[in-house]
Amino acid sequence: MNTVQMGILMIFHPMEFLEIIKRERGRFRLMPVICLILLTAACNYTYIFYSNFALSTKQPQEANVFLEIAIVAIPLLTWVVASYATTAVITGECLFTELLTGSSYCLIPLIITTPALGLLSQILTSEESGIYKGLQSIVFIWTVILLFLTLKRLNDYSFFKTLGVAVLSLIVMVVIWAVLILIFALFSQLVFYIRDLFIEIRLKTA
Repeated sequence: MNTVQMGILMIFHPMEFLEIIKRERGRFRLMPVICLILLTAACNYTYIFYSNFALSTKQPQEANVFLEIAIVAIPLLTWVVASYATTAVITGECLFTELLTGSSYCLIPLIITTPALGLLSQILTSEESGIYKGLQSIVFIWTVILLFLTLKRLNDYSFFKTLGVAVLSLIVMVVIWAVLILIFALFSQLVFYIRDLFIEIRLKTA
């Protein structure tokens, strides 16, 4: 199956899709993962320009394609790393590549609904923002459910075990982000210190 067929299968028959992922675990392809991330980012980026400004949280002058890619890729990849690390400890069965592939296809609801929501926003007013936000919440919940099913099926966990692993994975995600932010802050301080030291040496030798 190609990427489009697999995406359709994920929408209408997610469990059958996940069975195919498990059955073809040795045939990992990176390109669909990259395409799904970039396509989601592209939908989010173009949405900024044609959605109703009264309902949008971003203005066109704030649009940044690289930021949109980061908004999609960083949470997704962090989730995959965190959940795989958790399942590796708690008798998980899936491979990292399986979890990455399955989780990437969970972006399909965002890809197919973001353009539709953008067009719908053109006929809604700010007083009807509750309807619009409700639809956005439904899409978000749909995506989360697909991520949950992916984690459950690829590891053959029970419902409650999957729930526990998902909570632990979220905690691991927070820890990963905290560590990365700390490393970035320390590195920035080091760079500033070296720069100030270099400037001071230049002034003294001038």
